[in-house]
Amino acid sequence: MTSHTPSRVTALPCAAAALAACLALLLAGCGESAAPVQLPVKPAASTGAAPAAVMLTPRQQVAAAYTGYTSAMAASFESRSPARVKQLLSPYLDAATIRNAISAFSQAWARNEISYGQVVQHIIGIRVHGTAAWVHDCDNASDSGLEFASTGQIVPGSLGIADENLVTRLNLVDGHWMIWVQTVEGVPCAP
Repeated sequence: MTSHTPSRVTALPCAAAALAACLALLLAGCGESAAPVQLPVKPAASTGAAPAAVMLTPRQQVAAAYTGYTSAMAASFESRSPARVKQLLSPYLDAATIRNAISAFSQAWARNEISYGQVVQHIIGIRVHGTAAWVHDCDNASDSGLEFASTGQIVPGSLGIADENLVTRLNLVDGHWMIWVQTVEGVPCAP
């Protein structure tokens, strides 16, 4: 089980605004009729061998799983959809932990809480030992937390802290690194 709480969820409001602006620009020209355009001829399909897949080291795989998990947690909270939470978190968490996340998120959603700001990760160490791995992260969550959507007021107790000392254990399960437990260490860290 992970000790991850909604107060650690990061927001991506700038990305959403940029995406909306791009879609608006793309859709703005859809109402006009297009002039006929001569398309280039497609080149013949190559029969050469496909490029070899890049093989990641176990340490790189662990780092990718950890950063993927933190991004998926943020997107899950923002989705406000239990089905989407399950879809986004399935590559990283077991079913019981996903149910716990949905329960915690649902409580925050019912109170009309949204996330703001962004957690800045500083991975300061990764250790891999067989099918177990540990990621040591010194997060700066001081500019993020939860706020009430209707008032913009910060939810009491949700403001993050600078230099949050996190240790995350991952296990290799069926060839994929899964988050097993995440703990906050009681000692300061430095990025």
